[in-house]
Amino acid sequence: GYATFVFFGTDYSKPEDTNLVMGLLTDITKPRRDLETALGLAFAPLSTQESLDSYLKDGDAAILQKAMEDAGVDSTTFAFQLPFLQYARSKKLILLALSPELVDIRSVRTNGLQSIGAERRGKYVIDPSGFIGQTQDPKFEMYAEKSLFRDFVPLSEKDSTADFFSERILVHECAASVVAKWAISRPDSLVTIVAPSTDVRFMNGINGRVPRIAKHLNPDTTIDDMAVTTILVNPTAQSTLSQSKFLRLEIGTAPENKSYQTKVADYLWFTSMPKVNMLPRLMNGP
Repeated sequence: GYATFVFFGTDYSKPEDTNLVMGLLTDITKPRRDLETALGLAFAPLSTQESLDSYLKDGDAAILQKAMEDAGVDSTTFAFQLPFLQYARSKKLILLALSPELVDIRSVRTNGLQSIGAERRGKYVIDPSGFIGQTQDPKFEMYAEKSLFRDFVPLSEKDSTADFFSERILVHECAASVVAKWAISRPDSLVTIVAPSTDVRFMNGINGRVPRIAKHLNPDTTIDDMAVTTILVNPTAQSTLSQSKFLRLEIGTAPENKSYQTKVADYLWFTSMPKVNMLPRLMNGP
């Protein structure tokens, strides 16, 4: 057996996305009653892991909310995530906190990666050479240009794309490290991950890092790209960075970067049948 990962790219603020993900989670986890299954939470700072464990035992959401707020998670975000927490507890899933501390994310955004010190960085980045190497990979450079940087909104006059880049790759690396580390010692495990679609679309966010980190932890691992599935929930032309009314299904369509062509996700899942004119072509089934 080998570990598998399913990423859900969602918009936290949309109840229809949450309902759709929970329906999919039910279908995916039902046949796995006796196997280890985790739900990774991209919003939860690592320091809240103990509180998540306690919540699974006692179900006290008020205490968990207080712990989240102490870690900098705002109450609106927590409210959007509560259905997932309740779902995980009812289905006896394990919860995994995946985010760097919010104070560290802010620090990196303002002063770069070196601002958080080697010890803190080591918690978030367990494959330092791979982490650096990935930024120089031509396929990743194309992803950064065509997807990652499209979300840059300056937070101040001094804010730069370089600091935004550092922030996002740290957030992605940290989440991928947690799920890879958890799964590597559990051969038949499944990790499902709920994250903003911006962090998983075009396959090179959190999701694209998992196989490399797993390989770093265990060179003999069977975890590869095929072990990772990405589902975008209710995507729109805008959320897939399309310049038209159609969804954008891939990046890397120009002759010079055709060899790095990357799809937006493995599956697009909709609450209701999308308008046919949203899809540039019907995607082939499995």
